Amino acid sequence: MAGCTAVAGSTKIGAHCMIAGAASIIGHLQIADNVHISTNTVVMRSIPHAGHYTGVFPFDDNANWEKNAATLRQLYKLRERVKALEQTIKNDG
Repeated sequence: MAGCTAVAGSTKIGAHCMIAGAASIIGHLQIADNVHISTNTVVMRSIPHAGHYTGVFPFDDNANWEKNAATLRQLYKLRERVKALEQTIKNDG
């Protein structure tokens, strides 16, 4: 665990985890074994699976931030849908 890292609540951190500088873990969460949390990442929910996690989201007023955060999780699927629609239009056009 690097410097300037904040761990709140009764968070349980698994074995062989790396938590980079200025990362924040907020709440009573569980972090699985073999998790790498990147610098400045804000963890607000438990991490049940090993892996490399990164999450820095732009500062905004809370109402806009919540809407954008919810939409961001769907962004890749929306991108794939748009690509498929564009291909359909191209083929039908």
